[in-house]
Amino acid sequence: MPLYKRGYGVIMFSKVSKSLLVFSLLLAMKHVHAEQQEEVYPVAIIGGGVGALTSAIYLERAGVHSLVIEGKTPGGAIAQSPNVHNWPGELEIDGMALIEKIRNQAKVNGTNLLDEEVIGVDFSSRPYHITTRFVKNPEKTRTIQATTCIIAMGSTPRMLGVPGESLYWTHGVYSCAVCDGALFKNKKVAVIGGGDSAILEAEYLSKIASEVTIVLRSKNFRTTEVLRKNQILNKPNVRVVYDNKITEVEGDGKKATGLVLKTADGRSSKLAVDGIFLAIGSTPNSQLFKGQLDLDEKGFILLKDQQQTSKPGIFAIGDIVDPIYKQAISAAGDGAKAALQAERYLSAIAPVKESQADSAVALKIADKVSVGLQEITSIDDLNKELMNPTVPIIIDFYSPYCGPCRRLGPILEEKARQYQGQIKFFKVNISELSELATDYNIHGIPTILVFDSQGKQVDRRTGLDEINPLINNLDSLK
Repeated sequence: MPLYKRGYGVIMFSKVSKSLLVFSLLLAMKHVHAEQQEEVYPVAIIGGGVGALTSAIYLERAGVHSLVIEGKTPGGAIAQSPNVHNWPGELEIDGMALIEKIRNQAKVNGTNLLDEEVIGVDFSSRPYHITTRFVKNPEKTRTIQATTCIIAMGSTPRMLGVPGESLYWTHGVYSCAVCDGALFKNKKVAVIGGGDSAILEAEYLSKIASEVTIVLRSKNFRTTEVLRKNQILNKPNVRVVYDNKITEVEGDGKKATGLVLKTADGRSSKLAVDGIFLAIGSTPNSQLFKGQLDLDEKGFILLKDQQQTSKPGIFAIGDIVDPIYKQAISAAGDGAKAALQAERYLSAIAPVKESQADSAVALKIADKVSVGLQEITSIDDLNKELMNPTVPIIIDFYSPYCGPCRRLGPILEEKARQYQGQIKFFKVNISELSELATDYNIHGIPTILVFDSQGKQVDRRTGLDEINPLINNLDSLK
């Protein structure tokens, strides 16, 4: 008998599924009244992208309580795309809007979303142990126990590995056009790569920059988006440099100013640009699982049966197992399969009596949202605030498509309410006010500028690692 069958939009549970529902609820409740014990969940999902959220939806619909540990960049790579054209049922949709629809669906179905990142795992015995760090307070950690786990941590963009690249990272060198492209309005940029991601980056930048140069290390593009490629190459402000290897990123000590190129026959040349966007593939985020799970030579998690890893009860999905397709839709398919496998695994290892169901209550984690961060809509607005301040001022330069920016926003909103009347908090969307970003030499986001009560700039922080210590010690500004 199948675990469940679908009616008219309603899931009809079999006896096995009913037992599984109770098992899920009881596991979620386990140790609630024992403060020294750790939390235990039926399924912990590591990652917050399309695949992870799909797993959560399928599990909750089957009566299995799930926990999604979103990490620093909820939504995954597709959340950074302003135009998604190949998602079923959507002719065109903003990537962030798509993710919010899926995320809301998971929440409505009962999924808990954790604003934490995983920093360690122990899969040596069941229940499995997952150590997390709080995104809002990186000094705070905890350990979560789970009977099964679905890994959906994706991959990280590759670097060139040439001189100057790390020096000018986030100071002219980037890997996300929709995050940082607004900094280069009417300027010259280069996109490195010849695959699908390079074409997407070039398409977005062609609407902002005065000139986009696509640099290929080979003689041909590798994109499957042939139609889109041809449309991009026909744009007057887009050109291509073929068969050139990048040997150095040049700069003036503060920001990148260009590239040194070398052809196959050894001829060197220079390309002067204001911004450089890397689109040369990615590396799976599997470092946490070395020694815990079987990986291939490139670091991708090896699968045995569908989404099953080398460890029973541990499943993996999306880019962390997929070196070929790397599509959001394939990650969603993986997520559905992993959820069904996890459901069957749970029912096989711990059936529970149905009579216990009435007394079981699921543990929920609140998803808090606060308000208070004010939007700067013009240069005049900001000048007025800085002209005669009475308290310190914090300004957040962000982009709506930047994952770390989305993480920082709610934190600042909460702080704005907490320090009302003592510190003022503002935010600047660089996509709307790119001239302000230029005026204040913003080369990466999120960037925080701090002004004292006399309007003098006293601090600058870029990236969550720099910003979090400041946000956690705001009393020093008062």
